[in-house]
Amino acid sequence: MEKSMIKFFRHIRFDLMEKNKTGKYLKYAIGEIVLVVIGILIALSINNWNEKIKNRKQESQILLQLKDEYQENLTEIDLKISMRKDMLDACTRLLGYYDNSKTWTLADSVASDFTKTLYTPTFNPVVGVTSELLSSGKLYLIQNKRLKPMLTNWTGVTNRLIEYEEDLRSHNENQYAPYLKQYHSYRNLFNGLWDREELNSKRKDKSVLIEELINDENLEDYIISIASSILVTEKESEIVRQHITDILEIINLELNQE
Repeated sequence: MEKSMIKFFRHIRFDLMEKNKTGKYLKYAIGEIVLVVIGILIALSINNWNEKIKNRKQESQILLQLKDEYQENLTEIDLKISMRKDMLDACTRLLGYYDNSKTWTLADSVASDFTKTLYTPTFNPVVGVTSELLSSGKLYLIQNKRLKPMLTNWTGVTNRLIEYEEDLRSHNENQYAPYLKQYHSYRNLFNGLWDREELNSKRKDKSVLIEELINDENLEDYIISIASSILVTEKESEIVRQHITDILEIINLELNQE
């Protein structure tokens, strides 16, 4: 078809030249050029249209992957927030015990609260899709102008939270836990959590355990330090959680528009 059209135009051109119709030939030549340009523009337009469709399909796949990734991150951050809430509640109760020793009625519940102060929750975000998207240069496929910077800033948003969590973990593992081991036997503190007879038979009298804990001002300071650290970390956790929910909201809006 294309070759026959070229032959057709050549035939007309040669015919005009042979008949010495210069004016008509020039008009024809200009018209031929215009037709060629129009053809090129149409071809480019079709190619761009096909490329946009291809990019849109890729974007949809990426958005679905990002949705799964940030749903996992939402579940993860909620779990860590819940753990820190348990820690903070335990610290609050323990400090209440220091203020009023008469509230120390159940050794097992006291042991349970001390166990919670030893938690070291750390947020471990899933970043595979986001990292690949940024490192591969495919971020241009994301059309939403709000979503792009939120994905780019994801690492920066989480880094400060992770730093605070690492500070608490380091404090508990390197200072608080060793102190408990040195001055308050784990068995004496936590054996109320188990029902094994050989442990229960070796348990110190409850009143003795309570007195040892109440008289340890350093231990109270450790608990205050843990509670303070949790409060700061929780503020950062809420910032990260809001960032995640905002990303998911945008992704869902984009997917629903398709």
